[in-house]
Amino acid sequence: MNLQSHRPPGYTGKGEQYFPRLAQELERTLIKAQRSLAHDTLCLSNSRLEELANVLIEFAEDIHNDIGIWRSLERYNGEFFGIPLPFVLRPNEHMGKEAINRHRIQHLLWVLYSELNPQLILSPTHQDLIRLAEAASRFLEKRFAEIPRGSSVKTFLARPNKFGWEVKRKLLWLGTHSYLFRHSFRNWVEDHGGKLTVPVIDDFVCQQTTAWSGLGVIDVLAEAMDISGDQRSTLRSWFERHSAYYRVLAAEGPKSEVMNLVNNKPYTIRLSDDKSQFEVGTIVFGSLVPWNGEWYWSGEQQIFPNVTEETLQELRDTFLRKVPQIAYRYCNELAGKARKAVDHQYLEFMEYHDSDLAIYPNGLSMVADRQKEIRLQWESKPREEIAEVMEKIKLKDPSPSLSFPHDLIENDGEVGVYYNPDEGQEIMTGFNFIVSGFKKKGMDLTKDEEESIRSFIRSDMVSPKFVRRLIQEYGSESVEAAFLIRGSHDESHIDYLLRRYKGAYYRNRYPRVALL
Repeated sequence: MNLQSHRPPGYTGKGEQYFPRLAQELERTLIKAQRSLAHDTLCLSNSRLEELANVLIEFAEDIHNDIGIWRSLERYNGEFFGIPLPFVLRPNEHMGKEAINRHRIQHLLWVLYSELNPQLILSPTHQDLIRLAEAASRFLEKRFAEIPRGSSVKTFLARPNKFGWEVKRKLLWLGTHSYLFRHSFRNWVEDHGGKLTVPVIDDFVCQQTTAWSGLGVIDVLAEAMDISGDQRSTLRSWFERHSAYYRVLAAEGPKSEVMNLVNNKPYTIRLSDDKSQFEVGTIVFGSLVPWNGEWYWSGEQQIFPNVTEETLQELRDTFLRKVPQIAYRYCNELAGKARKAVDHQYLEFMEYHDSDLAIYPNGLSMVADRQKEIRLQWESKPREEIAEVMEKIKLKDPSPSLSFPHDLIENDGEVGVYYNPDEGQEIMTGFNFIVSGFKKKGMDLTKDEEESIRSFIRSDMVSPKFVRRLIQEYGSESVEAAFLIRGSHDESHIDYLLRRYKGAYYRNRYPRVALL
């Protein structure tokens, strides 16, 4: 795609007429720079080089016009890690005096290459990365000094933010078209069926965290826009969309009143036109987000016509059983009960294993022992409580069985089961390679050990607590080695990797348990 395809529609900037020619010249500069690289790891095809040149032009536009996208990233990095450009700058080291400089471009390229090729493991201080950054920075520093200021992106982001749909319009552009996020977005779409559906897009812009220090689109937009602190906090809360079944109570003018049928609380929804799309009495499944004291529909809504009260109760029960963590976002009472349940289960796990971490020789032994553990816990309960639960969930066998994925049961390698006291049980396969790799303190890791450690860090089912549990016992040197982090050990290295790959764990979290 060319540069114009990613511009906010309906806006122009003074310097943008020069961008196509600059992008072509920069592409030739990058082709020449590629010839001097020591390895072919960073050599790109012509189409990828064209896209890289476009990204660098848009990055330079951002810095040149102080749009705020890159500034937001650096501000969060400073808050999280005490340094604006992790790995590129050392603590208390200053970047180049020019705004468009090699240090910033080096960090940009390091993350961007991992988005262009998710299988690539690249050192942030790779000599070829530095060479490309130097070549690009020389070109951009010189050429943008001649470009007049004025950006359609800056004008677009500076538009009013009174209504939720005005903010959502900016969020959609930033998440799907900006140089910072569009490659993350493409990977997300590919990983979720390859089709640009409304739910896939809405999940990405509202909820997904990215390789950019674990930040989401909502985080960067909240910092880039000129809004109040309360508005910033509200926007950053949009990852907790209130997804539920709603009954439309009233629809008059630009607002409608609905009742959340999961927590039985009313919501006032602001509409983008003067007529509600749903009639009074309609049951709608959808998601709501707040803005300036009102609620707005987010994503897609599904209508359920002619729903009986019995069917509605079944829908609610199924929702609470299958996706309880969504309900906990807005059901404080249920969330409190879930936390108490996790506390109790944690104590039971500790009593049975005498540790918060159990290691099994294979998947089958893990499943058998977990079944035994649950059976003993179940049998220890009063008969009246067992009968009540069996009746509630229509259980025929008084000794419940657990369900595990087939590939986990058939797994031949060691399996680690960690009980996270905040959320519940976490399971990791390939644990023998993970532990043996950790024990080597970063020296002479095998391919299996490197890949297992990377999978451990990258897995969205493994919490930072689980990772730090092993680091506490074995140290973090092998994690740094697996991700090609060179130089002296620094705790901020681990902080960065955990944020980058487990960003969702640094937001509000809820127990992974369903209340029966």
